[in-house]
Amino acid sequence: MLNSLRTWNFYDLPDTVTSFSNVGGFGIDGGVSSLLGASLANPEKLYYGVIGDLAFFYDLNAIGNRHTAKNLRILLVNNGKGTEFRLYNHHASHFGMDGDEFVAAAGHYGNKSSTLIKNYAENLGFEYFSANNKEEFENVYQRFLELSITEKPMIFEVFTDSEDESKALQIMHRLEVSTETKAKQTLKKVLGPKGIDAMKKIIKR
Repeated sequence: MLNSLRTWNFYDLPDTVTSFSNVGGFGIDGGVSSLLGASLANPEKLYYGVIGDLAFFYDLNAIGNRHTAKNLRILLVNNGKGTEFRLYNHHASHFGMDGDEFVAAAGHYGNKSSTLIKNYAENLGFEYFSANNKEEFENVYQRFLELSITEKPMIFEVFTDSEDESKALQIMHRLEVSTETKAKQTLKKVLGPKGIDAMKKIIKR
């Protein structure tokens, strides 16, 4: 949804990573199935998807595909509602808790159930793990980022709170990049790795 457009350029990605944002005309359908199709097209490469709970449930049947590849990994952000409508800078956010009943889809599909996706994913042959807080996340995220293709595809379900997500977005929007950092980034883009190496040699002289 709009979140993906808003956060698209928060971080620079290395050249080895190719990224796409599926917003579907600001809809929620097709993210999982598109990711699945991409992973099948190139089975030697890892494919990661960050999917919100509404989008995941909308496309849930896709992961039941009997051809699901081992290189597929899904980070499922489950907050029990369409948090898009609760973020501080969305026009619906001024409704507060009242927005849940009408636009935020609160309480859908098991209401942040700890077993619903776990059982479904494991029965389909996925490796499943979850986190409810920072400590639990830090205990398992390295497995999700394993560089080699594992025996099973993975689903990592992270349970979040819409208020925390809204505060985090505010913080991200207020971060400032120093002039020095911007200058270094510009030089890297203009000169490239070889140009940077040449500049270092000249400076050392």
